Amino acid sequence: MGANRLLEMDAFVRVARKQSFTAAASELGVSTGLVTRRVQQLEADLGVRIVNRTTRQVGLTDIGKRYFEFCLRILDEVREEERALKLLHDSPSGRLSVMAPMSFGIMEMGKAVTSFMIEHPQIQVTLIVGDNWQDSFDPRKYGADVLIRFTRPKDSSLLVRKLGKMSWVVCAAPAYLEKAGTPTAPGQLADHSCLVTSRPFGRGAWRFSGPGGSETVKVSGVVSPSNAITMRYMVLDGAGIALLPTFCVAEDIRMGRLEPLLQDYCVQEQSICAFYPPARKQPQILQMFLKYLEARFKTAEWGIA
Repeated sequence: MGANRLLEMDAFVRVARKQSFTAAASELGVSTGLVTRRVQQLEADLGVRIVNRTTRQVGLTDIGKRYFEFCLRILDEVREEERALKLLHDSPSGRLSVMAPMSFGIMEMGKAVTSFMIEHPQIQVTLIVGDNWQDSFDPRKYGADVLIRFTRPKDSSLLVRKLGKMSWVVCAAPAYLEKAGTPTAPGQLADHSCLVTSRPFGRGAWRFSGPGGSETVKVSGVVSPSNAITMRYMVLDGAGIALLPTFCVAEDIRMGRLEPLLQDYCVQEQSICAFYPPARKQPQILQMFLKYLEARFKTAEWGIA
């Protein structure tokens, strides 16, 4: 088989379709003589005549008709493979491993990862969620490429990219408030059953900013859930008052299942950050993913208004 066999096959197919060497040459943007030589070379290599030439028209021999169908299949396969290779080049492929906190990972990162992989089917993302980590922010210690967290290390060689903000809301179930009353100032929380967790406001210290400035309130309660998802279920059941991230309870508040409290006071927002080493094996995939998360979290409907 000659090095130019695909060119020869393409010329033959165009001649057969147009029933003209001149029309085929015009379609290819080359001379009629070049098209003629390509078809002649093809016949010489095959050792059979595949084109019948007359002064008025060009037709195919019986063998030519069979070979025409063969050429169509081969050329279609070549073009399809070229399109597939171009797609792989234009759409990077590979694997990415991501770690995220338990509640945020389950309620938000799962949806984000699924949506990202639908847009980029050549990229496979493994999502690991949990809260029982070491103090290290380095994802390599956990076998991951990137770590999503809400707090910043004091000193780290890792790269940090801010993806968005996480706000907080004090809330309770209507049934609890009907029974225990509704606090109108942070100081009144000391008289209520509050759900306290060690993260991120440890030892029951809730810090507010309001009309009178900053205020820290010590709160306590009979239950201490370990994560926001557990706390959400407990506060929905009337266990007390909770300080929860808005992504966790925004829908409950919109539907009236929970009531926001102390709306004249605010708790400091936290940054949603991605931590990753300076050198990556697949930097393009990682940057694509982080850019996607940044756009998603900036427009996330976590508000409670």
